[in-house]
Amino acid sequence: MAKWKRSPLATVAHLCLGKMLDQAKNRGEPLPYLANVNVRWGEFVLDNLRTMRFEQHEMDRYGLKYGDIVMCEGGEPGRCAIWKEQMPGMMIQKALHRIRPAKLLDFRFLYYDLRHIGFSKGFDRYFTGATIKHLTGEKLAKVEVDVPPLATQKKIAAILSAYDDLIQNNERRIRILEDMAQNLYREWFGNFRFPNHAKVKMVDSPLGKIPQGWEVANLFDIADVMFGFPFNSRLFTSEPSGVPVIRIRNILDDSSETFTTERADDKYYIEDGDILIGMDGDFHMGRWAGGKAWLNQRITRLRPKRSLSRYILFLAIKEPIQRFNATIVGTTVAHLGKSHLERINIVLPQEPLLSLMNETYESLFWQGINLKRRNASLRQTRDLLLPKLISGEVDVSGLEIKIPEQAK
Repeated sequence: MAKWKRSPLATVAHLCLGKMLDQAKNRGEPLPYLANVNVRWGEFVLDNLRTMRFEQHEMDRYGLKYGDIVMCEGGEPGRCAIWKEQMPGMMIQKALHRIRPAKLLDFRFLYYDLRHIGFSKGFDRYFTGATIKHLTGEKLAKVEVDVPPLATQKKIAAILSAYDDLIQNNERRIRILEDMAQNLYREWFGNFRFPNHAKVKMVDSPLGKIPQGWEVANLFDIADVMFGFPFNSRLFTSEPSGVPVIRIRNILDDSSETFTTERADDKYYIEDGDILIGMDGDFHMGRWAGGKAWLNQRITRLRPKRSLSRYILFLAIKEPIQRFNATIVGTTVAHLGKSHLERINIVLPQEPLLSLMNETYESLFWQGINLKRRNASLRQTRDLLLPKLISGEVDVSGLEIKIPEQAK
């Protein structure tokens, strides 16, 4: 195994914490900024960005450049992603660190090194806070990172980023499918411009005017709604010892981080294609593609009871869940309950129109699920390679690897 130099992060990168949000004091031009919620492992969520005022002299201090690593200071301290100019003029808020590596470090290699540290709990000894963990700038500066020869860094980064490039390409394809499905749903179920709609009379319903022959159905009448099991977290381990248990944070990336030997009724199993709702926080929704797993407490699983595409069910409840997300406020964390789900009513057509819609949506649904499955496999392979490459256990010095132009 290669023995590489290790250095405190502050000696090989420039570190900067983002700007404090203060509406009363901040001056300058309103610019979009990233907050903790916008940063996931390896990617950014850029929907509904907020703006903050920045003065000219603050642009360099709090602005992002291609290759900067953005890391969470709190929430899930250490979670990070590479900024690749996804949007111009992006700034950072105080909940985030900006890490700008020196020339002796490849930014992609540093990201994968930090990812490895995070997933192996290497940041934990630097955290402060008894209940809410933080990774302060002072502590981050002391985190030691590997500094192999630059050519070795670039080869390792090229291998690992090839997996992430494939994952991102599949994610783009998934988004295209989702846009198609969403636009079609809006036309058919929102504007009621379905095939031969001009021949159908509009009639009154509890939800307003709907096409004659359509019905208003309650969510619990058309879907099997299963609430998760309260597994004992003390039995969770970091190594596989049984069927995996998912948490709310796993819904969006189809992953499972914890395992248990505790058994529950088989009704708490989830499978590919199940619709999942996280009942706390941001009420994440997802179409599961991570294989067989246990349904954990505060996650709800939905399956159609009758001949109804899972995609139609997913899209039908998406808007009500988003509305709850915007209106429900808890004392500390917003909670979604069974009483909220019982208020969801859905407009559905009768046969044969429903069969036509089901056929269209089932094709889109499983195309998306299959792409998500491929991504799960790619992530698993990347994560198996990551520690072996970062540690030098796998020697890449003799490999001929093409280095992307932007990484040279």
